[in-house]
Amino acid sequence: MGATSGKVEVVSKTMRWRRRGTARPVRVAALTVVRDERAMLPRWVRYYGDQLGVENLLVVDDCTTDGSTADLPCRVIPSGGFPEGRFEKARMALVSRLGAELLRDHDAVIFTDADEFLLADPDRYEGLRDFVARRPEVRVGAGLGFNVLHHLDHEAALVEGLPVLGQRRFGKLVGQLSKPSLKRVRAPWVKASHGIEAAYTPLPDLLMVHLKFADFDLTRRTTDLRNSVRVQSGLTENSAWAMTGDSMADEFRSFLNGGPEVPELDPDLVDPTQLVSERDGVWRASGPRQMNVMRHGPLLRVPARYHGMV
Repeated sequence: MGATSGKVEVVSKTMRWRRRGTARPVRVAALTVVRDERAMLPRWVRYYGDQLGVENLLVVDDCTTDGSTADLPCRVIPSGGFPEGRFEKARMALVSRLGAELLRDHDAVIFTDADEFLLADPDRYEGLRDFVARRPEVRVGAGLGFNVLHHLDHEAALVEGLPVLGQRRFGKLVGQLSKPSLKRVRAPWVKASHGIEAAYTPLPDLLMVHLKFADFDLTRRTTDLRNSVRVQSGLTENSAWAMTGDSMADEFRSFLNGGPEVPELDPDLVDPTQLVSERDGVWRASGPRQMNVMRHGPLLRVPARYHGMV
């Protein structure tokens, strides 16, 4: 899944952006923090580069050793390392500072992990820039969190070089992944970017696609990688990165509770007010923990209109 080298070839597409009365096209930036993301980083750069322009991407390299951040067509900066025991707070402080800097000459900024893709509903918008241009009232934007799932009983191995959506047709709605990924304001991200110091409500015309579970073998490898980062960074065993690849593999088949005849996700049937909570001035994505949803939540089909986007 993804490219096999750190180099990424971004295919330019001519996109027609409706001006909607604006004096200029909006500028939207995207940033991510990575360590050894050889499989996902090329896909992240291709998607957000096509949506926003590679000149508007920023990759923060947290001590990568696999060469995946070399020769990228976008800006790459070193993180400088995160203090042991303060990894998550230091990471959020860094991306919040970088986000504020990007907002000096961009209309909005997006922060996601390398396996997260914010999709504007293609039946309503021409892409993320079109969404930002047409929805100026959205100060903080969150998509409905959707874990794409490799259904081992109905889907073959991914074909290299082709979009995941379409090859993968199933997934689960996960409230905790309805993260405030897009913002126009300088309010800092907190809680591993699941929260922000500004009010927001997830939007049915944005979908936050998470590919962590989109390929069984990659899920196993990535889980081991994230667990090693957890250990090196001093994160506790309560962290979402605490599982090993073997334990994840043992769990994986319990996620496959249905298919192929399951309902399609209908974002308009989701009550977004149930997906966020506020405490002490922090609004954050809420709901059952991700693994509980993966074990017991209903299986849904990826809406066909999103096929081919990632």
